[in-house]
Amino acid sequence: MAATDPRPEADERPTLGALVATITRELSLLVRGEIDLAKAEMRQSARNGATGGGLLAVAAALALMVGILVTWAAVYGLTDGTGLPLWASFLIVAAVYLVVAVILGYVGVRTLQKARGPEQAVAEAQKTKGILQGVVPTNTPATPPPPVPPSP
Repeated sequence: MAATDPRPEADERPTLGALVATITRELSLLVRGEIDLAKAEMRQSARNGATGGGLLAVAAALALMVGILVTWAAVYGLTDGTGLPLWASFLIVAAVYLVVAVILGYVGVRTLQKARGPEQAVAEAQKTKGILQGVVPTNTPATPPPPVPPSP
């Protein structure tokens, strides 16, 4: 009875060149995947930024149009209806518009604060870097990632 050798024969094992090619191909796929992840995160962040910017632009446009078109009617309506002097009616209407503009501006700023960088992609890249540093020797010292500001 012939004994079976658990080790593969020399012809069955991959060559060094094949191993290097496999590692290179898989590393390339990993880097491409991380780049795709970063792109996806940046698209979402750009959407949040565009939404916040759009809200601020609408707030500014509405404040301007409303201020021009309705101010005169409100001022003269207050003056005729209450007997207030014209200057007091202008101040009352201006205060109301200021409150509306502040509220819209606050909502727009809060939406803009949601826009962030590719946090998940950076974390994955750091994890990959840490794994590769244990496998592939490098001459560069590891630097910690920059701190991410806390979200409100």
